[in-house]
Amino acid sequence: MSALRFAYSTINWGEWCDLSAAFDDIRAAGWRAVELFNHALDWLGPPARLHTLLGDLQVATFFGTIELPASERHLAVHKRRIDYAAEMGAQAYGLVGAARPRAHPPTTHDIRALARACEELADYAASAGLRVAYHPHTRCTIENEAEIDALMNETRTLTLCLDVSHIALVGEDPLAHLRKYRPRLGYVHLKDWARGEFVEMGQGTLGIDFAACLRELESQRFSGWCVVEHSVSKTSPLDSAKANAAYLHGLGHST
Repeated sequence: MSALRFAYSTINWGEWCDLSAAFDDIRAAGWRAVELFNHALDWLGPPARLHTLLGDLQVATFFGTIELPASERHLAVHKRRIDYAAEMGAQAYGLVGAARPRAHPPTTHDIRALARACEELADYAASAGLRVAYHPHTRCTIENEAEIDALMNETRTLTLCLDVSHIALVGEDPLAHLRKYRPRLGYVHLKDWARGEFVEMGQGTLGIDFAACLRELESQRFSGWCVVEHSVSKTSPLDSAKANAAYLHGLGHST
């Protein structure tokens, strides 16, 4: 088995899900770590409660959304979430956003404003031993390679959460991105896409070579998390979690 570490996102169960039931499903599907996807702290409850619900599951990463303009209140909420993530033993804190302007590509001002907000959070998290990782995403401020470069040029502490499907959706090569941004890679999102919707890994139509991407991460001795972030299921979140685990097992990886 490879040395890569895999976790499963709670996104498919929803932000306001029954956490106990979601964790039971994730555990039953053979996963040993989770990404907590945009759950409010008042829903998660005290760390002691969450530890009880998690049982033997490990918290790998947290995930949230960032908006522009980034108010002091908005950044303060993220800092409290970072504090919580650190207390839960997470390694990274992912961010996605802000919404992409409809009338034009993001301006230099847009990217610099996003960079300032993300870098402030990244510096704050670093003191607690966490990485903040920005997630390039379709219909968000940062979509493509040129925009990633601009964001990276404006930041120093911020890392990236590269998502192979969103890279492929803008017509770029996930494998090339994993190689190019190796020095700034915080963690990775894995999922697949076919005919206008996200699907279980290996069932997509974008031609994503998951095996090659994972081999590349192995060759880098990548120590971050590989998070399967399957958004919506045609059957059930449990079925998708099982199918994605089986796919990775077939590639020789342990979940």
